[in-house]
This record gives sequence, C-alpha cells and structure tokens, in this order.
Amino acid sequence: MEFDKSFFEDEIRDGFYVTAEMKHAWAAQLEVLNDVDKVCRENGIQYFAEWGTLLGAVRHHGFIPWDDDLDICMKRPDYDKFVQIAEKAMPGYKIFNIYSDSDSDNMLTRIINGRTINFEREHLEKYHGFPYVSGLDIFPLDFIAPDKSDDDFQCEVIGIISFVSEFIRQVQNNKMELDEENIAELNLRIDQIEKMCGVTIHRDKDLAQQMNILMDRLSALYREDEAKYITIMTLWTSQRQYKFPKEYYAKEVRLPFENITIPVPYSYDAILKGKYGDYMKLVHTWDSHDYPFYAKQKDVLREKTGTEFNKFCDNINDIKLFKQNIAILRDKRKALRMVDGVSAKKNVVFMPFKPEHWDTMDGLWREYSTRQDVNIMVVQLPYYYKNLDGTVELYKTEAKYPDYIHVLTDREYDYETENPDEIIIQNPYDGYNIAASVDSRYYVMKLLMHTDKLIYVPYFVTEEIDEHDMRADVAMNSYVIMPGVVYADEVMLQSDNIRNLYIRKLTSFFGEDSRELWEKQLNSHGAKYLVKDNNNPLRYNRMPEKWRKLSLRNDGSYKKIILYYISTNSVLEHKEGIFEKIKRTMDVFDQYKDDVLCLIAFEGNMKDVLEKENSEFLTDYQCAVRKYSQYLVGNTELKEAVKACDAFYGEAGAEAQMCRNAGKPVMIENVNL
Repeated sequence: MEFDKSFFEDEIRDGFYVTAEMKHAWAAQLEVLNDVDKVCRENGIQYFAEWGTLLGAVRHHGFIPWDDDLDICMKRPDYDKFVQIAEKAMPGYKIFNIYSDSDSDNMLTRIINGRTINFEREHLEKYHGFPYVSGLDIFPLDFIAPDKSDDDFQCEVIGIISFVSEFIRQVQNNKMELDEENIAELNLRIDQIEKMCGVTIHRDKDLAQQMNILMDRLSALYREDEAKYITIMTLWTSQRQYKFPKEYYAKEVRLPFENITIPVPYSYDAILKGKYGDYMKLVHTWDSHDYPFYAKQKDVLREKTGTEFNKFCDNINDIKLFKQNIAILRDKRKALRMVDGVSAKKNVVFMPFKPEHWDTMDGLWREYSTRQDVNIMVVQLPYYYKNLDGTVELYKTEAKYPDYIHVLTDREYDYETENPDEIIIQNPYDGYNIAASVDSRYYVMKLLMHTDKLIYVPYFVTEEIDEHDMRADVAMNSYVIMPGVVYADEVMLQSDNIRNLYIRKLTSFFGEDSRELWEKQLNSHGAKYLVKDNNNPLRYNRMPEKWRKLSLRNDGSYKKIILYYISTNSVLEHKEGIFEKIKRTMDVFDQYKDDVLCLIAFEGNMKDVLEKENSEFLTDYQCAVRKYSQYLVGNTELKEAVKACDAFYGEAGAEAQMCRNAGKPVMIENVNL
C-alpha cells in the first residue's frame, strides 16, 4: 500500500492530537486489513467493519482519532472459513484465538503479522517502519435461536460453562486456592456440562481451553435461515439485549477509511444507533488502559535493549546547565553590541516550517509589524520527510504564505551571522519526531546560541483537554517533552488550562523541583492570537491551487465556499428526485457565482453501489459528475474540502459532522424543496 508522506505526520483530528507514532501503527494495521480484504474477496468471504472501526468509517471516514485498533466481524460460516484458511492464504500472518492459544479467553480471532517485534528490513518496509506486532480483531456473528425456550437453554448452558472456565482460569493464575471443596464443586460442574452437551472433557488437558472451545461451538448452534436475529453471542448470553435483525447484515456497502475503503453493513445507521445512540456526537474514550496497544511491546523492547526510539532523554540538570551557558554567551554578545553601537531596532525572525501552519504565527506577526522598534523577517525552514533507510525527502506543497508577508529562504538569511534579538519557532521536535524534521541546522539548541530570546508557538491547536483524559495525556508525551518546549525562553500556549497540563506533564517527567522553571517559561498568551478556522482568511492559502483559483475574485478577495455533499443512501432513497435536486441546487449557486463557490462531492462508494443496484441511476450519476467536474471533490480530497469550506449543505453524515465540529454552519438538505 502507498501512503503520502504527509499521512505519517502528527495531526490534529477533531481537536485530538494524533501522534506520528500512532499514524505508523494505523498504517501497519491498514496493511493487515488490506491483506485480509484481499483474502476475503478471493474466497467469497463477507465481512464488515465493527465497533470503533464501523463508527470511524461512518463518522470520520477513518480511525476515530483517539482509537488505536481495528475491529471487523463475520457471520459464523464466513468466520469459520476465514480462520481455517487464513494462515495458509496469508503467509507470515498468525492466528491468535482460543484454539491456537490455551491462555486466550477472548471469543474472537486476532490475525497478527507475527508474534514478536520485528526489525527485519522486509517487515519494516511492508509495515511502514512499524516493528511492533499489529493486526485486527475479528468477531463472530451468531444467530439467536428462533424459539425462546431454546434460546433460554442455550444461554443457560453457555453461562454455566463460562462460570466454570472463569473458575479454572482463576486457579491457573493463582488467584484462588484449589481445596477439596472446590475440587468437588468443579468436578460436579464438569460432569453436568458433559451430560448437558453430550461431550467428554479430558481432565488431563487444559480445562479452561476446552470450556472456551465448547462455548464457541455452542454459540454457533443456529443457522441464518432459521433465525430472525443476529448477535455477538458473548454479549447476548450475558445481557440478553445485544441483537439486530439479521437483514441489517444482509448486504454491505464500502465506505472510505483513510486511504482505502471498508465494507459496512447496509443498515449501518440503525446498527450504530443501537450501539451508541446519537453516534455522531463525539465522545472521547478517556482511559489509557492498554493504550496505545503497542505500549507493552515498547516496554519489553526497552527492558531488553535499554533503549527507546525517538525519546527525549535530557535531564533537568542538563537543561539548567545549558541555559546557564546560554546566558553567559548572551551577556558577551550584548557587551559587544554596546561597543559596536548597533541599531536600536530589534531584529525579530519568524521561522515557520510549513505555510499550512502560518496561521498560528500570523496574529503575533501582525502585532510585531505595528511596532516601530522592530525589524521583522520571515524565514521558511527546510523541512524533510524521513525515509525508512535513513534518507530524507524535501517537503513540497501547493500551499502559499499570505501575499502581505515576504518569505526568505534559508539561503537568503543566515541567523548564525546575524544573531537576531528574537527567533520565533513553531516546530518543537528537532530530530525526535519519527516522521519528519526541520533541517538540523535549525534545531533549538543551535538557535539559542544565536539569539537573545527564543519563543516557541505551537503550530497546532487542540481542543481544551480534560485533565482526566488519559489518552490525550499519553499523546502529550509526543509534543510536550520536546526541545522546543523544554529549552525555549518563552512558550506561548493557547489557554491557562493547556498551560497547566503542560506543567503537569513536565514536572511528572523532570521532577517536582523543575516546576518553578516551567511556570516561568510557559504562558497562555497564545490565546489572544488565535483565530477560529472558519473565520480565518489564511485557509485560502492552504487549500489546493485549483480551488484557490476558483474562489478568487477579480479584486483579489475570495468567495464564500460551500461544500455540497450527496450520499449514496440519498440516491437510493430519493431515486431520480435527487438528481433533479442537484440540478436545482447547482443552478441556484450558479446565480451567485460571483460571491459563492460550490464544491460538490459524491460519496466514494456511489459508483460501485449503483453498478449493482440501478444502472439508470448510474447513468444519471455519471452525467452529473461530467457536468460539474470543475467543482468536483475527489474521494481523497474530502477532508481538505471540509477544511476549505465556509459552510456545509447536504445530507447529515460524517462530512456534516466534521464541519459542525469545526464550528461551521451546517444546512441539511430537503430533497423535496
């Protein structure tokens, strides 16, 4: 699979900071999913996105930002078939379930790309530099007995077996002593199970594993053609609430998921409402238990090798000593300036690394530009994407800086010679980020040697983080414990709350004795320079060139941009009426083309679905695509269109929710008007 280099960069999604390391983990899992998908297609196996992956596909068209794993499900016959052929059909992969591993109690199958951390070149190349074991979980979907008495009996038997399995596991894990009374109770229960199920439990083999396998087989008692409802049996037997009409899983449609598509049940809306209620509402998972999934593997690697990749290792004594030496160097430079009688004007250099992130510097730049005692320069730093082999690739973009600033290249300005009074940066990582880096010449400690003050302004803005959100706290390790924060003379943050969380993180890492340093160094002054994205004219500089040209008026100002989104379900529901509505809508926007640009987007799976469902509608769709091609948003451009637009119009869905999350007006379409 191919990923654009930018995919692996740290990114803010729905206000949550997704780390570069997590992006590599996502990419590795997507490789597994892609291989599973290929096997399923070749062998006629139907599967669906499940749990957070289903929610992510519908609401985010990808991973939920604070999620770290992939889940799919299969109806029992497909599940059994896949488990049987997987390892042979997917060389290099391993199955992990109750059949393969006696210590597993999860009634599902995990397909993984190995059982050990792997630094072999071939492995790293396939899985995008991610050495840790990765994979996905596959849940079996079973059918509920059509007769209530049969259902009650099945659930009762599975419940008894589950109790015995848990009892045995507690004994095996030394959480319970096995005395004569317990032995007698256990034997009685096993005898009961043997009689009820007509099976033989071998006392000389792993009892817990035998119980788990028996539960799995009992879960598959009923076929699809004799049942009305489908379920995940472990949930049904424990609560008797989790079930859906089997028709919900009769067919699948494919939805965009990061850079691929994934099948979801045709009735995904009803399923998600049953699982989560108002599933479009963003609800964070706050716990950090086993998050990220590779955390324990990192611990093992650190214990065995004594190293941890891309980890900032300076201690508080290193930091204080360096700051003392910098203070001495600055005093000497100040004395020389007094002797030379240099200009009283301060020289201030802004050092952005991407034009897409200039907006976090723009407010501060505007303030400095009004001062008569300041000379301002803006220098674009060289920025590189890292390759697996240790080489780098220079970052390129269509985005532009605003016309009102003059941007110098690093070859046009030599800070080591000029020794400016202030340098303002926005990249905190130096070489500690696994995806990309500014040129090493512009690392923080080098900059500090040639300026009297180094200010760090983060290039990103997160949502206001709750102090109990431990997943956000884990992510903070990747941008707080970094040279730009630790060594800068001043750190300008977005709010008092975020400042307090930074200080908590820093004191936790460097010790309580360091608190005074961070309280002096960090402030919340960045808040007054922030502009909400939907009110930020700089977004026009970040959007693709073709949209920027379409939105540009003759006088140099920009039109308002509307994102018009049409879903596949809307076409299937409203038939030819939706295409009549599209024409009416685009005609209206055409009347106001001097002031409004309408970008039109069709759901990514529309062509495939219409080819199967209705060739007449397929023709209508293809005609619309040709007619409005100039304004068409491609599947891979949808997230950029959400960022670029001023407002949303169309059907409620992931795109509408993304615009709503960004604070942009959302208008839900009425096809009949």
